[in-house]
Amino acid sequence: MTDPPNRRERAKPNDPSWMRIGVGEIVIDVSAQPRSSRRGVVRAGPQGLVIAVNSAPEKGKANDELIDYLADELRIPRAAIMMIRGATSRKKIIRIITHEPTRIAARLTRISNPE
Repeated sequence: MTDPPNRRERAKPNDPSWMRIGVGEIVIDVSAQPRSSRRGVVRAGPQGLVIAVNSAPEKGKANDELIDYLADELRIPRAAIMMIRGATSRKKIIRIITHEPTRIAARLTRISNPE
């Protein structure tokens, strides 16, 4: 008898603490900064990927802009991104469904180091 497949891949030593790579998905911790003058990644740290958005946190506008930003940067459909926790909070947990988790993880790592 074999063990059931593990849904979560082993974390590599150089993987950021805010990103968890699984089979067919990536889960990231995000800290949103609404009403920012510029849109994009501010920094990455142990608390998560800090992303600034222009929209105010009213009626889900900032969440929509955050998902749009991630979809554009990662070059994936908007429907592949879902907010699993934190819709009304600045701290969010976002799941990205993908059949290429290593490519998406590499892209996330690349955008997390703003110049």
